[in-house]
Amino acid sequence: MTEPNPRVVVRGETTLRVRPSHATLSITATARDKRRDRALAVVGEVQAGVAALLAEHAELVTRSSTAAVSVHPEQAERNRVTGYRASITTQVRLEDVDRVGEVAVAAAALDGCSLWGPSWRLDRDDPAHAQARTEAIGEALSRARGYAEAVGSRVTALVELRDVGTAAAVPMMLAAGGARAAAAPELDLEPALQEVHGAVEAVFLISAPDLEEL
Repeated sequence: MTEPNPRVVVRGETTLRVRPSHATLSITATARDKRRDRALAVVGEVQAGVAALLAEHAELVTRSSTAAVSVHPEQAERNRVTGYRASITTQVRLEDVDRVGEVAVAAAALDGCSLWGPSWRLDRDDPAHAQARTEAIGEALSRARGYAEAVGSRVTALVELRDVGTAAAVPMMLAAGGARAAAAPELDLEPALQEVHGAVEAVFLISAPDLEEL
């Protein structure tokens, strides 16, 4: 006997590869000296140069913050302290991903500084997330219709729709050109594409199938 309200349960998935929303750079100012207070004073001077650089590129820097501060002794044989190393790391966020290289070059040129990055990221409210969910729902509906047609039926109603989780954005491509031979070097950085995964599970009602046609 055929169920009065047969159901079909399907899963819809999609994966998009999109440009990142922003990038982050980590700039670390470092100083060494035999005296702890002198190491701190010098790293403060180097950090002032970092602050000046960020001010010069204020139109590109969305946000900056101190990510870490460290001061520790450097030791030689028999744990003899030979000096002190101080460092301050500043994390910089840039939303114009096509101009990250400008800030990277300027930071790399600062004396006493090291540079790490860029780290490409996709914002949680980026439209790509909603697009991935919408496409996943569309795929679920398409599958449900395919199953219904296979048994001589049709989709009549949506009973349940749930998100089964989305994967975090991960880099899919990264290419960084080296410094060009010029008085003012440039870095041609290609933003790493981010992978956005959407997945849903849906339950649909279908009309009574025509089993005699199978």
